[in-house]
Amino acid sequence: MAEKTSKIRDFSLDNIRFFLIFTVVFAHLLEIFRAFSGSVFIYRFIYSFHMPLFIFLFGYNVKFSPKKIIFRWFIPYLIFQSAYILFSKYALKIDTEFQYTTPYWLLWYMLACIFYQLILPLINTDVKRKQALILTLSFVIALVVGFEESIGYYLSLSRILVFMPWFLLGYYFKKNGTVDVISSRKKLKISLLISAVVIIVLSALFLYYSKINNGLLYGALPYSKCNGKITLRAAIFLIAFSHLTLLFIGLKGFLNKRKFLITNIGQNTLPVFLLHGFIIKALPVYFPDLLQYPLITLLLSFVILLILGNKLFNKAVYYIGFSWLERFF
Repeated sequence: MAEKTSKIRDFSLDNIRFFLIFTVVFAHLLEIFRAFSGSVFIYRFIYSFHMPLFIFLFGYNVKFSPKKIIFRWFIPYLIFQSAYILFSKYALKIDTEFQYTTPYWLLWYMLACIFYQLILPLINTDVKRKQALILTLSFVIALVVGFEESIGYYLSLSRILVFMPWFLLGYYFKKNGTVDVISSRKKLKISLLISAVVIIVLSALFLYYSKINNGLLYGALPYSKCNGKITLRAAIFLIAFSHLTLLFIGLKGFLNKRKFLITNIGQNTLPVFLLHGFIIKALPVYFPDLLQYPLITLLLSFVILLILGNKLFNKAVYYIGFSWLERFF
């Protein structure tokens, strides 16, 4: 998920990445082991914001490069799709079909990022009216796509469309320096932060007491199959935007310092994302009673980050993507 470092690195983005990749690992553990009280609420709360923010970050840092699309995204997708299918068949003893059009579990993110990079030449404009039009259209599509029952997990098309506004937000925010502009206007910043905190608190209460279907939070299913509504999806967008405001406008300035392990892991989130699925899928098979308490789940999440979130695994993942072949192209 993280790109190579630039000469002047914004450590706040690395520290935010650490927080987000932690929520990804922790939520996936909760998805497999929902053994303790409150785990369902925590799971829903995390899913209300973590992937929109991760995709926002991807858009914020992305640059169009055909070589990167091929060697750092497309080839690794094929390799890890194959690896997860083999792992599922032979380690987990689950009959899994070999195919590449429906990503295995967490690999939908890679397919989405490939698509977003491919459309960069089409959405790249410095005209703010065009940016606003493209962004508005993407939000409309993200809301109405839920009525189309033929779009689902195939090619991750539903998720690609549902989460595309966050990619565009990140891309245009960086292009226009929006985060810095808002941060420099104290009254606007304070108003946004107060609104964000209020919405997050209200959303936490809503998610705690409601019986919202998790399928709506995934963005992969039509409304008819997850008991969803267009108004609920719009509310989830508002919740995610509130978290975005709190992190990228409210806390970004306080996080812009190198924080040893946190920053290092934040710089190496791709191997964590790609490899933690093997660990988490194996746990219920070989250690079914492991995660009975919140503290153990938290500790295991940090252990996974410490093991996988380092430069060695990062280099290995890029090598698997045949990055060494880039020099010949």
